[in-house]
Amino acid sequence: MKHLNNYFPRFRTALLLLAGLSICATVMIYTQRASAIDQDIQKFNRFMQTNKTNTASVQLLREGRDMIEAQNWQKAAEKFNDFIRSYPKDKDMDAALYWYGYALQKQGFKEDAATPLKRLIERFPGSSWRREAEALLVVMGYKNTVDDAINRDNCEIKILALQSLFQADEERAMAIVTEALKTNPPGCPSFTSAAVSMLGAHGGAKAVPILLEIARTNTDLKLRLTAIKRLGDQHSEQITDALIQLFDADRTKEIRAQILRALVEGRTQKGSAKVFEIARSGDDIALRQLAIRYLGDVRDPAALDELIRLFDAEKNIEIRRQILRSLAQREDPRARAKILEIARTGETPELRIEAIRRLGDHGRGGMDGLLQLYSSETNLQIKQGLLRAFADNNDPRAHAKLLEIARGNDPVDMRSFAIRVLGDRNDDQTADQLIALYDQEQNPQVRAALLRTFGYSKSKNAVRKLMMIARNDPSVDQRKIAVRYLGESKDPEALKFLEELLK
Repeated sequence: MKHLNNYFPRFRTALLLLAGLSICATVMIYTQRASAIDQDIQKFNRFMQTNKTNTASVQLLREGRDMIEAQNWQKAAEKFNDFIRSYPKDKDMDAALYWYGYALQKQGFKEDAATPLKRLIERFPGSSWRREAEALLVVMGYKNTVDDAINRDNCEIKILALQSLFQADEERAMAIVTEALKTNPPGCPSFTSAAVSMLGAHGGAKAVPILLEIARTNTDLKLRLTAIKRLGDQHSEQITDALIQLFDADRTKEIRAQILRALVEGRTQKGSAKVFEIARSGDDIALRQLAIRYLGDVRDPAALDELIRLFDAEKNIEIRRQILRSLAQREDPRARAKILEIARTGETPELRIEAIRRLGDHGRGGMDGLLQLYSSETNLQIKQGLLRAFADNNDPRAHAKLLEIARGNDPVDMRSFAIRVLGDRNDDQTADQLIALYDQEQNPQVRAALLRTFGYSKSKNAVRKLMMIARNDPSVDQRKIAVRYLGESKDPEALKFLEELLK
C-alpha cells in the first residue's frame, strides 16, 4: 500500500495539471470567454458605481447595463445605440461602443457588431475596453484581428485566436501549432498546451503524426499527457498499436497511466486486449490496479468475465480488493452474484467483510444476499461486518433487520452492536425507536449501549430521554451514566439541566 500511496498522488497531480487542457478545446475556449464576460460585467458594474453623477447620459448607460444583466440583448443594444447617437463626445463613449457591439453579437448580428468594436479600437487606443473589444472580434473570427492576436503577448487572446483560426483555416492553424512546439512562446506557457489540445480536437488524421511525436519525444510532461489523451480520442487500431508500443517502451508512471486511460477510452479491440493483459500480469502493481479499476467502468460483458477470472486466479490481496471494488461498480447481476459468493466463501474474514461491504453499496440489489448470509453465518466478526453493511444500506429491510436484532434474542454483544450502528444514523425516527426499546429493556449491558447511543445522538428526544433517566431512573448506575453523557453534550438544554442539578 505504501507503494500505491506514493504513486497515485503523482498520477492525480498529473491529471490535475492536464485537466484544463484535455477537455474539448471548443468547450474550454468558450468557457474561458464566458468567465471573461462575467469579469467584463463586473468591471462595468464597478465603472458605473464610481460614476456618482446622475446625468441623462449616465442614466442611459445604467439602463443598458441592466439590460445586459437581464440578458435582454435587443433592449441593451437599443440603449447603447441611443447613447452613441445622443452623446457622441461623451467620455464614456468607449464603454458604450463595446457593449453595443457585445449586445449585437449576442443577437447573431456579426457584421453589425464588428463596426462599433473596430471604431472603439481605432478611436480609443488607450481605452480600458480595448482588450475586451479585440477579444470579442477574435471570437467572431475576424481575420485581421485573429492574425494580429496570434502574435500578441496576451495568452487568452492568443488562445481565442487559434481557436478561430482552426475553424477558418485549419492548415494555417496546424502550422502555428507546429511552430509553437518548436519555440514554446515565452510568457505564455498555457498557449502551447492549449494548442496541442486543439490540434487533437480539430486536426483529425493530419494531426496524428504530430501528436505521436509529442507523445514520444517531447520533454514537457503536460504536453505528452495532452497528446496521449487526444490520441486516445481517435478510436483507431493503428493509433492503438503506437500507444501500446509507447507503453511498453516508456517507464514514466504518469505516461503509462495516461496511455492506459487512452486505451480504455479508445474502445478498440487491441486496446481492450492490452488493458486485460496489464490487469492480469502487469509489472507494476499500481498500474494493474488502475487497469482493473477501468475494467469496472467498461460496460462490456468481456470486461466482467475478465474481472471474475482474474479474481479466481489472483493471490495478491490488494489486487483482489481492487477487483471487488470494480465488481461493485457494475450494476450487473453476475457481478453481484460473484461478490455474494466471495462474501460467503472468501478465504479470509477480511476478504469476506470487504465483499459484504461492497454488497451493502449495491442498495436493494445486494440486500437479499446480505439477509440470507446473516441467517446462516456463525462467525461473530463476519456478523458485525453484516451489521455495518445493513447500516450503510438505504433499503428499509436493512433498518428493520437492525431493529429486529437490537430487540431480539441475539447475543448481547450483537444486540449492542446493532444499537450502536442504529445510533449512527442520527435521525429522529430511529432515536424514538431506541427510546422505546430502552423502556422495555432489562439487560444492563443493552441499556448501557442505548445510553451511549442517546449520548452521541443529535436528536432532541434522545437528549431529553437522558435527562429523564438522570432524574428518575431506579438504577443509580444508569443515572450516573446518563449524567456523564449529558456533560459531554453540547446541547444547551442538557447544560441547563446539569446546572439545575447542582442547585
